[in-house]
Amino acid sequence: MEKKRWQGRPRRRNRHHNERITFLGTKNNVVLIIILTAVTAYFLSTQWHAYRHAEHTSITYQISQADLKYGLTQCTLNKERPFIDRNLASFRLETQPAGIRIILHNATLIDGDGAVARDCIIEMQGGIFTKVSKSALGFLEPASPNDRVIDLQGRIVTPGLIEMHSHAGVRETPQLWATEDVTEISSPVTPWARAVDGLKPHDQAITVIASGGVTSSLVLTGAKNLISGEGVLIKMKRADSVSELLINTTESGGKPQRYFKMAMGENQKRQFQYMPGGPSTRLGESYWFRKAYDHARQLKQEQDRWCEAASTAKGLASITHEYPRSLEWQTLVDVLRGDVRVNVHSYETEDMLAMFDHADEFGFNITALHHALHTNLIMDQLRDRGIAVAGFSDCWGDKKEIYNVSSRLPAIIAEHGIPLALTRDHPAEHGQWLLYEAQIAHHFGLSAESAISSVISVPARLLGLDNRLGFVRPGYDGDLVVWNRHPLQVGATPLEVYIDGNSVVRASDSLWKASESISDLKEAPVSRPSDTPNSACIPGQSDIIIRGSRTSFIGDDGLRSEYPEIGNLTIVVRAGRVVCVGESKCDTAVREAIEDQVPLIDVQDGHILPGLTIITRQHGLTEMHQEPSTSDGSSTGEEYEKPLSSRFGIKFDGIHLERSHRSGVTRIVTPPLTNGFFHGISTLFRSGAKSVLDDGAIAEPNAALHFTIGHEAKSFRTPSITSQISRLRDLLTVDKHLHPIYGSAAKGDIAVVIHTNNKDVIAHMVALKKETGAHIVIMGGSESHLLATELAEADVPVIVAPFWGCEPLFWDARNCLPGPPLTDRLGPQVLIDAGVKVGISNWDNTNNHIRNSIWEASWVAGPGNRSLALDLVSKNIEDILRLPRSRDFVIYEGDPFEFGARIAIIFEEGKVQRCYPDVD
Repeated sequence: MEKKRWQGRPRRRNRHHNERITFLGTKNNVVLIIILTAVTAYFLSTQWHAYRHAEHTSITYQISQADLKYGLTQCTLNKERPFIDRNLASFRLETQPAGIRIILHNATLIDGDGAVARDCIIEMQGGIFTKVSKSALGFLEPASPNDRVIDLQGRIVTPGLIEMHSHAGVRETPQLWATEDVTEISSPVTPWARAVDGLKPHDQAITVIASGGVTSSLVLTGAKNLISGEGVLIKMKRADSVSELLINTTESGGKPQRYFKMAMGENQKRQFQYMPGGPSTRLGESYWFRKAYDHARQLKQEQDRWCEAASTAKGLASITHEYPRSLEWQTLVDVLRGDVRVNVHSYETEDMLAMFDHADEFGFNITALHHALHTNLIMDQLRDRGIAVAGFSDCWGDKKEIYNVSSRLPAIIAEHGIPLALTRDHPAEHGQWLLYEAQIAHHFGLSAESAISSVISVPARLLGLDNRLGFVRPGYDGDLVVWNRHPLQVGATPLEVYIDGNSVVRASDSLWKASESISDLKEAPVSRPSDTPNSACIPGQSDIIIRGSRTSFIGDDGLRSEYPEIGNLTIVVRAGRVVCVGESKCDTAVREAIEDQVPLIDVQDGHILPGLTIITRQHGLTEMHQEPSTSDGSSTGEEYEKPLSSRFGIKFDGIHLERSHRSGVTRIVTPPLTNGFFHGISTLFRSGAKSVLDDGAIAEPNAALHFTIGHEAKSFRTPSITSQISRLRDLLTVDKHLHPIYGSAAKGDIAVVIHTNNKDVIAHMVALKKETGAHIVIMGGSESHLLATELAEADVPVIVAPFWGCEPLFWDARNCLPGPPLTDRLGPQVLIDAGVKVGISNWDNTNNHIRNSIWEASWVAGPGNRSLALDLVSKNIEDILRLPRSRDFVIYEGDPFEFGARIAIIFEEGKVQRCYPDVD
């Protein structure tokens, strides 16, 4: 079958524990290692001679020579700590590197700390960077015939991105029960578990993640139990064995860098609530932690007593048992000794503070809190303890511990001087788009330098490998990414990815050529302004004049215009209706409005767009997916005679709707919730309404019929995909008498939305449309690109969700297109090229990504194609579902299709609804 192409921080001293991790990062490392080796050898020699002398004095011992030697070796190792060899790069360069020399010149280097240098020359050979010139005075040495010389023509390069929290390889995609090996849940504490034992080098996600510029990942055990085990650090490249993926952290000798995973919070309560012994509360969680570390402390004390006795000849004579060891608890002992970097999954402050207490009680250090979305409440404690944060910029909302998170959290963390590493937690969030976390964080106020360092140099430091990763420096690993535009711009994509000096992913020549035409995107965008300007804008105004816009996508009638108008534009609204948009042609309308004392509002760099319309899984019906009391509840999916309508369940009191509205999404379509095949009838409603009694709150009660076809829709009456498709066909043919809406659907008067990703199910839907004449719409559509021509010919539109159309979490989506640089096009782009009408939507359980829709539409449409981008999240959705045209408009300051813009005014239902809304 053809293959697819496509921290170095000292330990915190406290009264319980006075040991410190010592990083020997000086030019005397080699000398220290030699001395340490000699001392160890001398110690072993003298102790063994003492043992042999005691033996010759006729004393009887119950310990073998091998056991004694093992114990003495461990005693010596107990006094060592892992160290960072700051001379590693120099040592590597002393040996002439072998292999093909790659020379990149005319490069713009954004290094791991965000510093920018132009006209750089970078050489790689033997897996490392051999020469780096960051000066315009650098010269290009003559190349041999075997050298590969590349003129980057000013393109941007960065060190490889580093993902500090991933489950690639242990939670293989597509996810199957057989390959799920991320957490051993036989006990609440499994310190003996190791991610390396379940790592699958052939996980297709590894290559796809690498195509996003991620060259190294810390693969961690999971967070279903409290102490889940030891992680493993890998390079993201194709390999036939695990050993080929592993990063050697003992290149300079000594102990390896090691990484440990613990977790507190809701996951563990949920996992063990019905198991004997629990824990089912945070009280129980803390007990299990303390119990585990108490075992480890006792074992450590036994080992230390053994070593104390073995340190003298007299003590040796008293030893009657081997050195204390435990396969179960040794890793925790190593944590207590300071040999392991501890990473803690936590969200709520009570969990973090409890973990601090445990660390103080037992004397271990915490390297980073992972996820940690409420750390803004305990900034001082983190800074005082020297603890970093490894978390998200935009993942929140589906359970209590990640509810109501500040959009500015990454910026707040950085402002307090706390190291920040942004992560994706693959496959919780698709690992290919690690850079997206940095882009969103920068939009919400994180500096460009900090955004870059959060995915490159900071994780390198937190992993204790910043002597070889995170920078383009001579002697460092040859991990490099060439980008098609500035990495913080919407749609930034690698053109080539190098790992250990080898090109592992390279885009096609056409994509390299295309990148030449977007040279205006080589600078970082600005962050969204955080101030609230003085303005004449007041909510409730129905008569306004707005000046200062340079682009408008709405016309004089307030509806979406076919072509955008560009210039120094003014918009005039009288009695809640747009009467004019333009330049001089609006002079009369402006003059009359001023005479009537209509407020005049000035905006800066304004862009006028219709409000966005987005389809979602559960907006208005569920606040926290994992808290049933916040949900409308789910049907069995078998209410055929009386189809359910979501209009009766919509609630307007949640922050998900609030934040969606503040982000320019003024209308949302949501179907009823179901655990089965048939959702029912979706509703178009206003996200900014206060209740169902507001004018226009329910804009269209019968938006569409919705069905899910796939493994997640199996129920009592439709236990198979075969039965699901058969039932749908019956409802549109022989059983359409069950309810008038099926007759309307069969005639094409109302859209029939089929939620599916599988190409064969999609093919059946094309055939069903031809048979019945129903207006079939595909939503999801991860594999729809494989039938692009057929979908276009049958006039079957596709609403892609997620926007890139490729997150192969499950079997039915395994043939999705990963997009550049592995393939020239994303799935939605293939559909558009074929003439399929495409919309972009949001179908995640967390509900939060809806507010990113405008960027994701711009990503798909490409640079400069603003009209198409807007269509994907407005007009096309209206056309596909046959919804009434929106008369809402939203004015942005700054280009809304790029990062950095903010909303100035939201106007709907004939009046101003919001002025300069804060996103939160």
